[in-house]
Amino acid sequence: MELEHKGLTGKVIWPFDPGYEQARQEYNRAIDAYPIAIVYCYNNQDVANAIRWSEKHQVRVRIRSGGHNYDGYSTGTGKLVIDTTLTNQIEVDTINDVVKVQAGTRLRKLYEVLYEHGYAFPGGTCPTVAISGLVLGGGIGLSTRYLGLTLDSLLEAEMVDAKGKILVANQRCHPDLFWALRGAGGGNYGVVTSFTFQLKKKVDNITLIQLQWNNNRPARLKFLSVWQEWLEDLDRRMGAFGRVYKQGALLLGFFYGKPAEARKILEPILSIPGITSEDIEYVDFIEAVNTIADIYPKSEKFTDTGRFVYKHLSKNELSNIIEILDHAPSDYNSLIKVYSLGGAVSDVPKSETAFYYRKANYILDISSSWEENHEAAINKAWVAEGFKYIKQLTFGSYVNFPYSKLKDYEMAYFGQYVKVLQNIKSKYDPCNIFSFPQSIKPL
Repeated sequence: MELEHKGLTGKVIWPFDPGYEQARQEYNRAIDAYPIAIVYCYNNQDVANAIRWSEKHQVRVRIRSGGHNYDGYSTGTGKLVIDTTLTNQIEVDTINDVVKVQAGTRLRKLYEVLYEHGYAFPGGTCPTVAISGLVLGGGIGLSTRYLGLTLDSLLEAEMVDAKGKILVANQRCHPDLFWALRGAGGGNYGVVTSFTFQLKKKVDNITLIQLQWNNNRPARLKFLSVWQEWLEDLDRRMGAFGRVYKQGALLLGFFYGKPAEARKILEPILSIPGITSEDIEYVDFIEAVNTIADIYPKSEKFTDTGRFVYKHLSKNELSNIIEILDHAPSDYNSLIKVYSLGGAVSDVPKSETAFYYRKANYILDISSSWEENHEAAINKAWVAEGFKYIKQLTFGSYVNFPYSKLKDYEMAYFGQYVKVLQNIKSKYDPCNIFSFPQSIKPL
């Protein structure tokens, strides 16, 4: 299809350009889409021009910041990708303890800049995730139980709407949009181009926790059992992610305190027999962040989704999860993952933001990755089959871990907020300019 380029500004990559093959790639290399063009925007005007161009040429848009959407909803064959990667400025105000962050800013850079000014930040763990995708769906990490979800620190967002107009959303201006952007904002109402956050915590050192039970299959059931008991009265200064796989288990954590105290809190976890690696160290906050960040590959092929756990799972239910793992296609890359919630997350009244699952105990996730394309089918089938069982034990899905096989995805992601969100969608994007396979539908 021949389209005139006039009207598009920024750095525009077309299919015939040398950089197209790299530009079209997502973090999840299992996504294989061919956009009609990719517009790397330098500012709000570039975003507005791209929206107007797409309307003029009747080309659907997709919004991309870090390209980490699990199911590739930030791209699409025949779509115009509006990419905010090049908007990555960070302005720190140490007088008022606030930071303004542009949408394409990657987490590693944000953590490092804020740490230079003495601040921790409740972001995620993967270093190449952009702030936009993280905060608009919630934002969980190893500081979440202590500092809250990423969205809980948000004071203001700047957005380019369906008409190319710049809106500022906060508690006073467009408060309905501001409410929706905190938990249900990813790609639904417009292109959010910057965020202003309240900075909460001055920090120097924290305790970094890395524990592993490798080549220890009996530890898996014990780990999941101890995990849910341990979380019940867990000190909110402690946050942890766990993984169980065919050959063992792993726990990663941050503790905002000293190692001796962390060890006492970790006693139930440390008592799991057969631990093969035990690192509990007092390190610079940024060293802790970067140590976890370095675990992540630069890219991978995978399928992954997560659900919220509210109840105490029985021994039989946990045993069934282990049985799912026993049938996994990979010894180490097919995983059941758990992410701690509670603490500061449940402090915020449920109605204050569009993040619906405030009172969940943790997220239970199933994922699998592979190297060769011919391995995709067996890995996806294993996740799909395992998800059927996990869905029975859980309530609602985390929108930042999207899954295309969800039938009633709006209810799964947003619970009883669906109608309210559809009304807000109708107000700010009545023509459904910003749509993708699991977007919020206008009424």
